Amino acid sequence: MTLLYIDASAWVKRYFEEAGSGWINQQFDQGILMGASTLGLIEIAATCARKRTAGAIDAAGFQQIETDLLDDWKGLFQVDLAPEVIEQSLDVARTHALRGADCAHLASAIVFREQFALTGVDFSFVASDQELKAAALKAGFTVIDPQEEGEVTNCEQARP
Repeated sequence: MTLLYIDASAWVKRYFEEAGSGWINQQFDQGILMGASTLGLIEIAATCARKRTAGAIDAAGFQQIETDLLDDWKGLFQVDLAPEVIEQSLDVARTHALRGADCAHLASAIVFREQFALTGVDFSFVASDQELKAAALKAGFTVIDPQEEGEVTNCEQARP
């Protein structure tokens, strides 16, 4: 079984056409099991609101995206910003020196992976942010960047 942790940098491609949107849509359309942080939901909602304010989408488009986002959210494993995620985020910050939101995403994925560790699940981290991808590789994840059309980079390839 395959399970994906999807970061906001990749998930947002579901709602705005950009490189990697086709791959992301395919994962949702095929019902691939995915998890995401509550923070990712907030980040995408904020992106939508900023685009509406900037005139990139109209009110009707904003409403549709918001509806679609919340529908998609219901189908994901939801990783809350619980105490263990916050604690792991501090470890990630010390180890990888990422931006705050990226620390929370990597920490969420680590906690999420630990919850499925005993089930023999094929677990991948999906992101398009370069620094976050590098940190996820160092943390032992297989990383998929939808912008690379699903090209998988194994953690073994990134280690010296």
